[in-house]
Amino acid sequence: MNVVPEARRSSTAAITPYQSTQPAGRDGFPQLLRSEWTKIRTVRAWVAAMIAAAVGVGLPIVALSATATDHNSIPNQPIGPGGLAVVDSFYTEHHPISADGSITARVTSLTGRVIQFQGASAPPGSSQPQPWAKAGVIIKAGTRPGSPYAAIMITPDHGVRFQYDFTGDVAGLAGSASAQSPRWVRLTRSGDTITGYDSADGAHWFTVGSVRLAGLPATAEAGIFVASPDDFISQQGYASNDGVPYQTRATAAFDHIALVGGTATAGWRATQVGGPQGPAPAGPICGPGAGPHCGKTRAIGGQASGSAGSSTRSVTLSGNGDIAPYVPIVDPIGVTYKGSVVGLIVVIALAALFITSEYRRGLVRTTFIASPRRGRVLVAKAIVIGAVTFVAGLIGAAIAFPIAEHKLVSGGWPTPIYPVRAITSGVGLQIVIGTAALLAVAAVLTLAAGALLRRSTGAIAAGVLALIFPLVLATVLPQGPAVWLLRLTPAAAFGVQQGNVHYTQVTHACLPYNNCYPLAPWPGFAVLCAWALAALGLAIYVVRRRDA
Repeated sequence: MNVVPEARRSSTAAITPYQSTQPAGRDGFPQLLRSEWTKIRTVRAWVAAMIAAAVGVGLPIVALSATATDHNSIPNQPIGPGGLAVVDSFYTEHHPISADGSITARVTSLTGRVIQFQGASAPPGSSQPQPWAKAGVIIKAGTRPGSPYAAIMITPDHGVRFQYDFTGDVAGLAGSASAQSPRWVRLTRSGDTITGYDSADGAHWFTVGSVRLAGLPATAEAGIFVASPDDFISQQGYASNDGVPYQTRATAAFDHIALVGGTATAGWRATQVGGPQGPAPAGPICGPGAGPHCGKTRAIGGQASGSAGSSTRSVTLSGNGDIAPYVPIVDPIGVTYKGSVVGLIVVIALAALFITSEYRRGLVRTTFIASPRRGRVLVAKAIVIGAVTFVAGLIGAAIAFPIAEHKLVSGGWPTPIYPVRAITSGVGLQIVIGTAALLAVAAVLTLAAGALLRRSTGAIAAGVLALIFPLVLATVLPQGPAVWLLRLTPAAAFGVQQGNVHYTQVTHACLPYNNCYPLAPWPGFAVLCAWALAALGLAIYVVRRRDA
């Protein structure tokens, strides 16, 4: 009988494999985000870079605000409702109106010309009206510049507009006025509420807009008016950065003027609001040295009370000036926020290293083995680096904003020409949040460049060339190329740092040198987002199809 040794019997026994009691790991997107966040927070150099980014955003802004003193030739602007600095200069023929009433007029023409230009020759189109010249009817609290008003008017290029209290602007009928296609305009007053109407034939009226004017007295002024804003030829380049202004004058023909609710104790008066009192200057149909009543140019002032109320009466008025918010050329708070470029450089370097360091050390292979879906890895990295840089930028920009505003005021920048805004105001939130968002999307763009190039130097150079180089170049190039550069490149996003509010109805010299951008703040930011998404999409496509 054969006897099997004990050792051999035990070696042929069944062996139960070891099973861990831990749950199986998952390759989900939340796990990817957590992994990438762990990478960035556990590397001391990257944590230090995040802190440096916040400091690099805030400290240069504060330093620039303390040295920003280029505030010579500050104009003495009237103050409108809400403490806003405004332009309020126009010629009007007006009559007192009670708490309930209306004024109607037909405008049969609106022409214009340049009357003064600081150059060797008049600008092109000098015999054409300024695009925002205006003629129509107005109800105003008084003739003091800056007082509340509502007006409905004809413009050469922007049709009928209902405007009020300097910032309100509502479009009506398209087209300008002519003898073949006149425009009827009407304002009605019911207490403090003013409603504007327009009509092409005087029979069929359409409501354009309505507004309640706070502070409108029981007896206000109603009348016809004309204004023509100054215009600018912007000059920017190596030798100069300025807007050359030229003064314009508009002439408008009115008839069918009707006033309802006018007070019986006062007649029609002629007033140059925001300037010398008296009849309007001579229009283009008058020769040099002719009086204000020459030819067919007639002023209501000096005539019998209420004579303009006749439906057969024709009146031609000429004048210049504007009724609009005042928009300064220089943007001090926006210019100081360009100091955030220092923090942006740190962010570009951090975002580049966040991806290229894995390529340099070969760790990217381990990352892609652990998570084979490479596109998700890049998206997770983009979210993490974007969130981290957004927080860093938000902290730096938010701390700097009130300090910079205080230093600008103490440095001599007067209010309300350069209003002090709270960080919670619309402009304050736009600048602070916009700066943080700019840094975040710039980090994503640089991360994508790093994934494509796999070299830190190349990725950093790409980020600087895409974001900072166009910004610098736009301040020295001539106006035309500079505008297109800031429309098409990622540097368009710096428009979120504009502190001056720009209005479509205001003509102003918009120079990149003075922190004025061709695109509105958030559309400019959208240009950067489009570049970042395109770069990230290309990086995902390339990384999926090549060896790590």
